[in-house]
Amino acid sequence: MEPKDIVCTAWQNSGSSQVRFAALLSKSQPMLSKYISCDAVPPVEVIILCMNKCGFRLSPNISATALFARILKELSGDVFADARLAINQILDYIAGHSDRIVRH
Repeated sequence: MEPKDIVCTAWQNSGSSQVRFAALLSKSQPMLSKYISCDAVPPVEVIILCMNKCGFRLSPNISATALFARILKELSGDVFADARLAINQILDYIAGHSDRIVRH
């Protein structure tokens, strides 16, 4: 699932207007529209907030070892350097804000 899909699903499930949903995210309606249309990438905190609002959960069955093996296998080349950096930034954010993440 792409970030735009997470944001779009959260917005649609909310039943709110884009203006009202954007306010819930502390973003403007034009920025929400950019996230949904892929004209901008939502920041990690927006993605996590949308995942929490939708009840999306990461699979509880994936171990740290399995995640590491997948990253090693699928994202090992230089072409994936930006993806690895993004994952690292997501981990940094989660580690620093774990008290704000809703666990299901």
